[in-house]
Amino acid sequence: MRFLGREREIQVAEAMIGMREGAACVFVGDTGVGKTALVREIARRHDTAVVAVSPSERMWPLSGVSAFAAGLAGSRSSALDAVLSRGRDWPEHLLAEEISRTLHLVQDEPRVLVIDDLDEMDGASLSILAFVCARLRGTGVNVIATVRTPEGRHDFAGVTHVHIERLSFDESVELARATIGAGTSPAVTHIVAASTGGDPGLIARVRLTPGEAAGDDALPLPLRVVRPSVRRQRSMPRCSEDPRVSAVLDLLSMGPLYDYEHLRTAAAEIGIELDELIDRGLVSVHSDRARVSDPALRLRHHAALSPDERRRLHARSASDHRRQDPATYLWHASFLDPTGDRLPLLAAAVELSRGGDTFAAIEFAERALGGELDPIQRDRGLVELGDALVLGGHDLLGQHYLDRALDTAAADVRVRATIAALRAGARVDHVVRDALPDSVEWEDDAVSTERLLCESARLHLSRGELDQAVARVSAVVERGAVSEETLLLAAILRGMGMEVPDDLPDTVDLEVGLSPDAPIELASLAVTVLLLDERYAEVRRVAETLLSSMPRPAPMWRERLLRIVVAAEVRGGDPLAARHAVAAWRHEWLPGRGPDAARTLLLAQAAAIDPSDPTTHDLVRRGRELCRREGTPTLLPFFAAIEGGLALTERRFDDAVGSLQAARAAGPGNDPALMRTDADLIEALWLSDRVVEARSETARLEVALAARPRRWTTLAVARSRAVCRSGREGRLAFDEAQALYRTDDSPHEYARLRAARERCVPADEYRVLRRVGYDARADTVLSPEEQEVVALVQRGLRNREIAATLFISLRSVELRLTRVYRKLGVGSRAQLVAHLHGEASA
Repeated sequence: MRFLGREREIQVAEAMIGMREGAACVFVGDTGVGKTALVREIARRHDTAVVAVSPSERMWPLSGVSAFAAGLAGSRSSALDAVLSRGRDWPEHLLAEEISRTLHLVQDEPRVLVIDDLDEMDGASLSILAFVCARLRGTGVNVIATVRTPEGRHDFAGVTHVHIERLSFDESVELARATIGAGTSPAVTHIVAASTGGDPGLIARVRLTPGEAAGDDALPLPLRVVRPSVRRQRSMPRCSEDPRVSAVLDLLSMGPLYDYEHLRTAAAEIGIELDELIDRGLVSVHSDRARVSDPALRLRHHAALSPDERRRLHARSASDHRRQDPATYLWHASFLDPTGDRLPLLAAAVELSRGGDTFAAIEFAERALGGELDPIQRDRGLVELGDALVLGGHDLLGQHYLDRALDTAAADVRVRATIAALRAGARVDHVVRDALPDSVEWEDDAVSTERLLCESARLHLSRGELDQAVARVSAVVERGAVSEETLLLAAILRGMGMEVPDDLPDTVDLEVGLSPDAPIELASLAVTVLLLDERYAEVRRVAETLLSSMPRPAPMWRERLLRIVVAAEVRGGDPLAARHAVAAWRHEWLPGRGPDAARTLLLAQAAAIDPSDPTTHDLVRRGRELCRREGTPTLLPFFAAIEGGLALTERRFDDAVGSLQAARAAGPGNDPALMRTDADLIEALWLSDRVVEARSETARLEVALAARPRRWTTLAVARSRAVCRSGREGRLAFDEAQALYRTDDSPHEYARLRAARERCVPADEYRVLRRVGYDARADTVLSPEEQEVVALVQRGLRNREIAATLFISLRSVELRLTRVYRKLGVGSRAQLVAHLHGEASA
């Protein structure tokens, strides 16, 4: 089996071995989780052999200790052989003590000993080695061993235990691709990864035909799994030592879903409570449908059944569901009579996908596609399924089923298929396929024209491709199909500094998109207009209303709305709110769907306003790589803008000028998101002694403020003016800029003003507070940071408010106040305020 992942386990082993003193580590994991592959990789890295324990050797006393001695080699092995030859009749505790003493006395090079299936040793060897391995320090012997999950046993209790987790979804996909074959469809590898639950032992035993692997033929679900070798026959258990539990799970493993009441009845017939299995986490129930909680456990049970047992259980399941759940009845009946009508299974797959039960939907769909279906109804069902999967965020799977639809002649089917294909292609292939809507004749369907072209424009906007988005809007205007969706898109493009066709009105009625009965397509665009208008509180309110509405928006729309909320918090400059918004947004991400360039950009922007987030540089680097890989150079200027801000913060002023000027030169249109960095550019120019250029840029920014007044532009102009006056008026210039700030203004903008003041105004211009009645000593002088806290205390702000205003942690505020109290000889906030008032009156 190919070795991949396991970075955590490898690090634990390498750290222990690297100390070279001697220790033992036991890796614990269920059968099939990849313990053998792990220890073989460790052995390979350290050029040593793996001691493989065979269950047949249990009958030979001390066979395990003999294998341990042989694995050590060299003088240690000879010494232990001598101990064993004279001490075979000794009590176990005496032999263990003698072996441990010998290992400490015999000097040899540090040695790594790897033992697989340690728990298969004979009992005497386990007792002796448990004592020895707990006392290896100082011997230079490092033992790495694997055991199955212990059940009530306490062997090796004094040794480090590391539980081996199953593979992540991404690792499972990679292993499935490697084991099934390079020509495997990406969607098929995702289905295999989900169906095996990250169990590498199962993934390695999945067998598919070339047509199934390529996605041309229906997949056999549950998957076809070959039985293990004779030696490992015990490694495909039916879960429990209780045959009643195994019997229930056998029945449940036959299909993706089972009616809860019927399953409870079946469990009661063999004397077991279904609720007990639910409490143990073996069975889960949702909407009165039960299933095996762990996909790997289900697949193991199914693979362990004989064909006759499967037919018997299918018959029982079909009987239980005949009246109450026709779709599940047909699922089981199709195994008993493969010639039956399977079209209802495809319809059930669409409904399951819309309800969020994605992989149950896949099982129903694949079972349906394995039979004879009417071609027209088949393709309609595939398009509906693909559309539902894309709306559910499963773009790769949605694209897979859309590609399998051969004929979409009906207009409504064709429109749905094209929009879903556009959305899926933008996420999977990182390209907006404008040829899809352009390749279809739309003379008789203006509504379809607009829907397709507006979706294309929306996708171009998400990639920063503003010119292409304008072209899509212009195409709508040319076809005379303009409605509220086009008008909202035009308003967004205007807000981003782009020119749209003159035929479109300059204003748009936002209430159309914000009304309670507005389609989600319009509502999401209206929220984006609010974002560009800097109406951040309304963005949060409307987004929360949409996200909590019933029925819940599809995951694709939820992800888009949460992305807008993150952008609002970033533009609003609130790092704490941005952090929470990012966490909520990430919660909507699906396994195997990592951030693309556009997502990475927003994550980098959120990190850039948070001084406690150390990931900004790494996110910018990854974002640049993704831009080149995905072919989205339009996003590169935004990453350059972030780099420029970081360089300014790190006082690399020439680098800051270069990055910020490059960002503005390459940026699309007059995007406000890039114009927000103009104040940083002006400061970097000023501090690089390019005074004339700094003043010229300030004049240009003032013109932009006059042309389109915005709160952020007002604050940026104030900061830029203060920077350009700092050479003459110093503190006074920044005091005037600070006076413009309101309590609802961006904490990040305020932090940037403070940082600019520190960089541009000499430190000796700060006012120094001293204790009244004391000599002027050095330890009574307040630092600039402490003076900031004192000034905010005077304004009546509490510690948490001070932390948010100064963009620092609450702990930092408390530490600064403690130092102020000590220096000024006061013991509380009230005494500090009284002291300051007394100083002011003096």
